Amino acid sequence: MTEQRRKNQRVAAQGACTILDPDGGEHAFELIDLSECGARLRCEIPIGAMTRINVAMLLPADRVGRDADARLQTAGVIVWSHRVEEGVNDIGVFFPELDEEGASLLQAYVLSAV
Repeated sequence: MTEQRRKNQRVAAQGACTILDPDGGEHAFELIDLSECGARLRCEIPIGAMTRINVAMLLPADRVGRDADARLQTAGVIVWSHRVEEGVNDIGVFFPELDEEGASLLQAYVLSAV
């Protein structure tokens, strides 16, 4: 059996996630799972590993212990990319620049699923 390299637990997630490109364009992605330091996203286009992106997502209030949904926007680096089937790609994104607020939101989200 292959040893897991992840330090942080992943939990299933649903919803839309947006990748913001440097030209100001927005591309919708499906959020598959989240951890305290990254996410797995599903999209129609392949994106290569080590690509730097900006990510924005709306986390539900009941999952993050807030009165209203919380917007998380942060930089990300694609660490892996796999074709699932024709026109469907999964990408693993690491969030290297999470601020304290973002880290707190992700931690609350993960803990709410445990």
